[in-house]
Amino acid sequence: MQSVQITGNSQRKVEDGYPLLVEEDLKDPSLRLTDGSFVRLMASSQFMGYALIAKHRRQLGWVLSLDETQTPTPDYFRKLFKQALIRRETSIDGRLPHRVFNAAGDGLGGVTVDRYDDYYVFTWYAEGVYQQRDMIYAAFETATDHQFKGIYAKLRFNVEEANLKSQLVTGTEAPEPLLVTEGEVTYPVNLKDDLTTGLLLDMRPIRDWIASAELQGKTVLNLFSQENGITAAAAVAGAAKTISIETNKKGATATAEQLAMNNIDPDKHEIRTIEANRYLDYTEKHHLSYDVVVVTAPTFARIKKQKFQVATDLTALLTQALPTVRRDGQLVVATTANNFSMNKFKEAVTAAFDGSDRQFTITETFRLPADFVTRKAYLASNYLKVLVLTLDK
Repeated sequence: MQSVQITGNSQRKVEDGYPLLVEEDLKDPSLRLTDGSFVRLMASSQFMGYALIAKHRRQLGWVLSLDETQTPTPDYFRKLFKQALIRRETSIDGRLPHRVFNAAGDGLGGVTVDRYDDYYVFTWYAEGVYQQRDMIYAAFETATDHQFKGIYAKLRFNVEEANLKSQLVTGTEAPEPLLVTEGEVTYPVNLKDDLTTGLLLDMRPIRDWIASAELQGKTVLNLFSQENGITAAAAVAGAAKTISIETNKKGATATAEQLAMNNIDPDKHEIRTIEANRYLDYTEKHHLSYDVVVVTAPTFARIKKQKFQVATDLTALLTQALPTVRRDGQLVVATTANNFSMNKFKEAVTAAFDGSDRQFTITETFRLPADFVTRKAYLASNYLKVLVLTLDK
């Protein structure tokens, strides 16, 4: 195993539990390191930790164990997965679709593992980590005592062959769709779909809030609704009408399927394939307003000639959305931008009220659900930020 000298600043980061390596952490940034290889991090003659080289954009790799006796062997990864699985037994209802391994939060950056019923889905974010897949899959299978029906893989790094982006690794194929439940709501998920399954698990705190809200007779506008599952949760909770804004026909079809799967007639709800800002123009022109408005703004989106970046464009979007929220209504705002702190997020939301006669109270704040384990030293891992605002109460 190659030994690599790191800088003094990097030494402090590693000691504090920061898991991400970049080229600037090396004393010799020009050093040639093989993607997918394990290295020993050193500060002069002092051992600092093991790392896996996984080059992706500015990223060089991920720090593993800081214990020199814990070398990255199959048994090391088996224990890593076993610890993650035990942690979920005490933090999450195992019948829910949930995350069983959350990348660096659980000790290995660049890969996550989600569970849907008796199937597991590995999502790989860096080719260097993926190069160790045989050992990692074997370790995971041992950690689970082979108690699953199948394992799927989704490759989120650049893959030349489209048919490799999503694949069954082992076991039997899942039904298409596979039906999973959260509380009273059934969601169809598609494990063979290219990059996603059709249900964002990190958005569960919003779905839980919607499911427990008093929605009887109320209307719910769900902007950027693709895959957040909020429309179905609102309809099952008793909303008189939901309005879902999708950016493409695939998302609109998925939302209709979610409603139908819960014995709700999609034709009695409104599903539109239109850009969010264009729909908000429409609501302004026709003086439309709703009891609950949900804005799960994307970190970055490019639609036709327009682009949206949450760090710079969220305030303008919310300013446009405010008139759609009825008096004493609620505005739910969420972002998954990992470079956007909670303070910056609150500032962007508050700025939307400047010059307005609307007042708000923050009644709920949510972060990632418990199964999305994060590291305090790595703030980017705790990316989800959700505010529930009650307006003009």
